[in-house]
Amino acid sequence: MAENHVSLAVIFDVPEGKEFRSKFGGMYEKVKAGTAETLYYGFAVCGNKVLVREGYATVKGVLEHGKEVKAEFEAIESEVGSDKIRMLCMGANSDLEMLKPHLGPRGARMIELDSGALAIAAMPKGCKDDHITILVEFTVPAGKMDEFKAGFSKFYGATKGGAGASGCLYYGFGVEGNSVFCREGYTDAVACAKHAEDIKGMLEEPLKVVGEGGMKLNVVGPKAEIDKLREKLEPRGAVFWELDEGALWR
Repeated sequence: MAENHVSLAVIFDVPEGKEFRSKFGGMYEKVKAGTAETLYYGFAVCGNKVLVREGYATVKGVLEHGKEVKAEFEAIESEVGSDKIRMLCMGANSDLEMLKPHLGPRGARMIELDSGALAIAAMPKGCKDDHITILVEFTVPAGKMDEFKAGFSKFYGATKGGAGASGCLYYGFGVEGNSVFCREGYTDAVACAKHAEDIKGMLEEPLKVVGEGGMKLNVVGPKAEIDKLREKLEPRGAVFWELDEGALWR
């Protein structure tokens, strides 16, 4: 099944001495009472950094949510400083064009989702969110993008037909400039491990193209689940974000 949800990752560098967790509950309540276009919403922490993982069924949901939390976001922005906030937005090109006037001035990175992106397992609704997101970024050398993109179909095939498919919520590549992202969502660490077996050996080819230091890896999920992935992913330089208990499927 084709996959085209719009996702945002908003990262705050929290200044030393600033307390941030007390804001989580109020934002969750806003989301619960807000647009039904929200798919998932949750805070995650890594050291002094806070990440908001957000997913929306349509671009309309992103815009509605932005209006609903405008005052809260601007208050946080004034507290931590606009230079301490980064945004990644991933979705279809038509959705990104609608978002650029709103998020572009804030320096958001706009990542165009590939048309081959997959939705395999159904996304939950109305419950606690404890899924795992893996976001990979490859920095592709000049002149190598076409070669790199030619490998997408191979990964889609292995993902759709592999043992990890039953626990795969979303899987898709996206491009922004000379960066290629892979946005992956799994029900738990077991599904992640099964997917790793499904693509075993395939990752070495793109890694050769980008070279040493050409891949960044972020993992978001409940501590108990991401801890199961550390042994395999820490040697690849993965950054782990511990998902807050209040994270939810709308």
